[in-house]
Amino acid sequence: MEYSVDRLSGLMALKLQEREILSRAEASYAQQKQRVEVKPLWRVLIDNGLVRERIVCALLGELLEIEFADLDQVSRPGADILSLFNRELCQKSEFLPLRRDSEHLLVLLGDANPTEVQQLVLRRCGLRSRFVLGEFSRVRTLIRHSFFFAQNPIVDLIEAEIRNLAGDKDGNRSPAAFLQHLLHLAVQERATDIHIAPAASSIHVLLRVDGVLRPAFALPLELTRIGSYIKLIAEIDISEKRKPQDGSFHTRILDVPHTVRLSTIVTDIGERMVMRLLPESHDLKGLREIGYYEEDTLLLEQGLRRPSGLVVITGPTGSGKSSTLHAALRMQNLIERNVLTVEDPVEYRVPGAGQTEVNRKTGYDFQSALRHFLRHDPDVILVGEMRDSETAVAALDAATTGHLVLSTLHVNSVFGAVPRLQLLGGQASIVAENLLLVVHQRLARKNCSECAESVELTERECRWLGRPLGSKGMRGKGCPNCRGTGYYGRVPVYEVLAINDELADLIAGDARRAELRRAAERSGFRDIESCAKRRVVDGATTCDEIVRCLGVGP
Repeated sequence: MEYSVDRLSGLMALKLQEREILSRAEASYAQQKQRVEVKPLWRVLIDNGLVRERIVCALLGELLEIEFADLDQVSRPGADILSLFNRELCQKSEFLPLRRDSEHLLVLLGDANPTEVQQLVLRRCGLRSRFVLGEFSRVRTLIRHSFFFAQNPIVDLIEAEIRNLAGDKDGNRSPAAFLQHLLHLAVQERATDIHIAPAASSIHVLLRVDGVLRPAFALPLELTRIGSYIKLIAEIDISEKRKPQDGSFHTRILDVPHTVRLSTIVTDIGERMVMRLLPESHDLKGLREIGYYEEDTLLLEQGLRRPSGLVVITGPTGSGKSSTLHAALRMQNLIERNVLTVEDPVEYRVPGAGQTEVNRKTGYDFQSALRHFLRHDPDVILVGEMRDSETAVAALDAATTGHLVLSTLHVNSVFGAVPRLQLLGGQASIVAENLLLVVHQRLARKNCSECAESVELTERECRWLGRPLGSKGMRGKGCPNCRGTGYYGRVPVYEVLAINDELADLIAGDARRAELRRAAERSGFRDIESCAKRRVVDGATTCDEIVRCLGVGP
């Protein structure tokens, strides 16, 4: 189809209404905003949270007759391909060259005009274009990362900066450049945490990638001033080396705002540090997109349609609770409902929601936020975490007074949520009356899509999975993409408990966990181990990985 913004916008509005993704009122609202803001309808839909970006981009590809690409399966371009264009041009026109053959160049498009890109490619390198289209925000990120890391070999830069700092005997050189290189390395490797740990003869730097610590490099012992510099910018006492401290700082890494939380502890051989990277994201995925099965997504959708009550996501630190919480929030009609959030920090930007961030220095915490929210006529309230009795009681009070409240708890199963809420001060009858859904989740590493191969399952694995002997599974053999681990990315392994009348009566009567489990199983409840087995059978992960992250398996 010829690229015409007005024509494509009109067709997109019709298609979304035909498929019951967009109501007539929402379409009218979006088209009115489009006229005011003078930009394509698809941008208005995404920016205002009316339709998820993946759905919009897939439909745009359909209208343009361009294949929609899963960017997790797209091979990254080499330096020779990137050299055909400069970063500024690709960022401005929102395209990325991927690979070439004798006559064609495969080009990944974001929010780009295919006709203009086709002409540009023809002028620049005399090749015809073959297009694939990706999610706009992820294409922009891929453009930034591809050019930056091709032009800046981070490992070499880190080694050079270590030599410079070690050679600076007077300590005049600032560790700022080293820290920036380290943060870029963490982003390149998809790390969530950076560990700096002293040893007998050096300082170890490790990265947590997909939930597992990987050694990165070592520092000379004399470079302890790197730790002092990190403490300084995190606004904690650099002279204090006797007790644990916590702090944070804000920075931009490849144009993306990040909050970096710092935690220190003192050991017998020196001070250990952990930096947790919390990027601010606009890439708000739905439950299906983060890996929830269709029947569980429908179960959650049914509960989240309720006008009031409490929905709790549980799991240990780093189990993806925030992603699932915001995916559940995304199920709400953000135009027709007043959504308020209090988070620590704000990790996902939700269009149309009033998002606030905890600030303990001013006394603004989860509990005080809930108190203020109730004066702002909310329909939906998201509380980042119920970590104390005041917050838990305030969340239950908000649910009791007619609001839908979404929050998280640190417990190890869905059946641990009720006793935990009671321990935090929630009365059994109030918990029973308001609790709608409890989700418990962990994250298992996924088999690398570039090196996964079919393997025969062992006898013990077949028995655990309930499969016949000789059945096949999938396993990554290790490649440069996954750094030889065989795994790349993670997938949720979870259990969902929907509170029905029988369960509510048992909760109100202080029933034991075993009674709750039996009643749940009568209603069709499937535990987290069942989900784990399904992930292995589907080829998403391995039995070894399930044992590592859940402690159950063959």
